[in-house]
Amino acid sequence: MNIKLFVRKVVLFSVVMFAASAVHANIFAYTNGNVLICFRKANPTTFASLGGNDLVVNAGPIAVFTNMSANQKMTIAGYNGGQLSQVATNSVGWSAWAYFEEDPGVTTATNTLFMTKPRASLNNQTTPYNIRNHTSYGYVIGELNAIVQGAMDNANYSLSNSSLAVLESDSWNESEGLSLSYYSGLGTTFDFNGSFQADPEQYNPANFTTSGNPLRSDFYWLYPSSASNLRAVFLGYFELSTNGVMTYTAYPSPAVVAPTIISFTRTGTTSTVTFSTGSSGTYTLRGTNSLTSGTNTTNWPVVTSVAGDGSNHSLSDVTTSTQKFYVITAQ
Repeated sequence: MNIKLFVRKVVLFSVVMFAASAVHANIFAYTNGNVLICFRKANPTTFASLGGNDLVVNAGPIAVFTNMSANQKMTIAGYNGGQLSQVATNSVGWSAWAYFEEDPGVTTATNTLFMTKPRASLNNQTTPYNIRNHTSYGYVIGELNAIVQGAMDNANYSLSNSSLAVLESDSWNESEGLSLSYYSGLGTTFDFNGSFQADPEQYNPANFTTSGNPLRSDFYWLYPSSASNLRAVFLGYFELSTNGVMTYTAYPSPAVVAPTIISFTRTGTTSTVTFSTGSSGTYTLRGTNSLTSGTNTTNWPVVTSVAGDGSNHSLSDVTTSTQKFYVITAQ
């Protein structure tokens, strides 16, 4: 086969009793200014709740995120696949946020928000949120406070809960709205019951785990101000991979690093190309059976893609063709 490559830019009883005692002692370790990542089962088209469990994850202090260097990448380690599986990975809505009710010493203002905004396109940053005043953010923080209280009150809801990740009933609503599940706090309008300016959630499609395509959501610092025409500050983005692992990339460079082909192998009918990636962008394996003059390689048929994370990756194509040309493109 002719392959050509191109490169582009009694004991049981006592055990049960012990487990129950351990769960009873569980707490949700939240501190003012922690970043919370929340998941819920949601219709990816209408965004309506599909019931079941929500998952609230403490990802750590906001200072960890704001002190990262440009293009530095961090894996969110506060939850595990077993916990996420009790919500779902397909047909899920998720967001990340943080807030300060008091001067945190780094943002120099009270009623400060940090909020995600979902990307419609993997590699294109969203338009930053508009800046609002203290009072406006105070209403949002009231809803976020109730979600935090809900996570604390549901620390013993599941045997899978930990001090950093709490499963809870999607419909939890106690103490006249002062203790809410993530979904109850988000509300049926998906904007924290009308208090926020937009829907902060990214929505996984029904085939997310098999699609091969990760999803990203930008993270913004919304400092309070009464001035008009101000925009939130872009900090970086969260990325959820199809295996349920979430990462955060700080202040990503808009430039996408061109790939370098490292190796090519052919086993039976499977061709595999191994190549380098940068810390951002999408890297795509494309293939064609014949070369047509004037056809740009970016127009070759797509075989499969992977998000750039600074590591080497391998993409494969299964074909019985006697001749095929391959290229890795990056954008």
